[in-house]
Amino acid sequence: MRSPRLWKARPGSLCARAFIAALLLPACTGSADRSSGAAGSSASSGASGAAGTSGDSSGSGGSAQAGSAGTAAGGSGGAGTSGSGGAGGTSPAGGSGGGNQGNGGAGGSSTAGGGSGGGTADGGMAGSTLSGKTEYAPYYEIGASTGAFKSLVDLKSKAGVNDVTLAFVLAGNGCSTDNTIPGDMSDIKAFVAAGGHVKASFGGAAGAYVESHCGDAGSLATAFSNFVDATGITDLDFDVEQAPVETTAVNARRGQALKMVQDSKHVQVSFTLQTDESGLDGGARGVVSGAVNAGVTISHVNLMVMDYGNMAAGTPIAPVAIGSLQGAVGQLKTLIQGLTTEQAWAMLGATPDIGQNDDNEIFTLKDAQDLTDFAKQNKLGLISFWSIQRDQVCGHGECSQHDNANFDYSNIFKTVTQ
Repeated sequence: MRSPRLWKARPGSLCARAFIAALLLPACTGSADRSSGAAGSSASSGASGAAGTSGDSSGSGGSAQAGSAGTAAGGSGGAGTSGSGGAGGTSPAGGSGGGNQGNGGAGGSSTAGGGSGGGTADGGMAGSTLSGKTEYAPYYEIGASTGAFKSLVDLKSKAGVNDVTLAFVLAGNGCSTDNTIPGDMSDIKAFVAAGGHVKASFGGAAGAYVESHCGDAGSLATAFSNFVDATGITDLDFDVEQAPVETTAVNARRGQALKMVQDSKHVQVSFTLQTDESGLDGGARGVVSGAVNAGVTISHVNLMVMDYGNMAAGTPIAPVAIGSLQGAVGQLKTLIQGLTTEQAWAMLGATPDIGQNDDNEIFTLKDAQDLTDFAKQNKLGLISFWSIQRDQVCGHGECSQHDNANFDYSNIFKTVTQ
């Protein structure tokens, strides 16, 4: 049986799963060649670019100059007065893009993730430079039956999985996080030391969310910051799918808190959200809007392409998932002003539930191949699935019920990184 904290069937919509990726590495992203991380400038970093002024070469408020590269962190791009922010400098850790009343500047390129984007108070776009690569980070349920492996390090050795999304971070006592991830740090640290990368996912289908226990943005930001300090994880995902935490007030509080933490801890922020056949559902759009309005730079908006609830038995699920993604591209361009179609695809992620879903749906190996092919063709930003423990032949713990050999689904999905 599946853990009740992970599942919530809802007709016409999706159930939840969640993610994590960045441990003990300052401002890194899931892959060494990705450039949409978050890294700040410092006193020893490269010089910031000058602010663009009206009448510069762009002719519409002017683009700021790019910051020059620093030895420790890239310089920040200058803020355009009503144009685009400058690009962050190229260095071991990219600088932040500028931007004011327009598009955020591109994050600097780097080996450990580029800088964060510029301001979004007036609808500015979350800045990120496109790498053309797709991140692959399946969900790893802490505390679940390990199935075809014994630990994260064993998983890395047997399946060649280098990035995982850890599920889930929930509320602890009062306005704080629980011990799900801190209690598993020895395994997580060993995985990272072996070259692995983790993303921490907050929320899920069941259990108390941290934001439901914190009454204001400041205290919520402190809870998130304390988690980062305790674990070293700076790649944070928020799997938001419970109606009480999708209200306008909670979405605004979460967004304001994440903006504070992004400014102080340089964290990367993604969202895992419910969808239907046409794209993000109303609650999911509200979550994104709350973050954008607060000025949060979003790395990925990950669609739970699973448990649609109204599919006839035997319906291929990949075409339905692809329809959801196609609808979400237009939605993101509406929610985030200035986002191009290419950037929208690079921001989107897809997370199916492999094999037998909670309803009649079966996400087959052919569905996995079709979704993977689509992700490659459209340069999707992220592929994940629920869960790596289920990706095994039945007989030891949970299973997809449709694997012919252990890691069948993972072996298909991980080709998106090649």
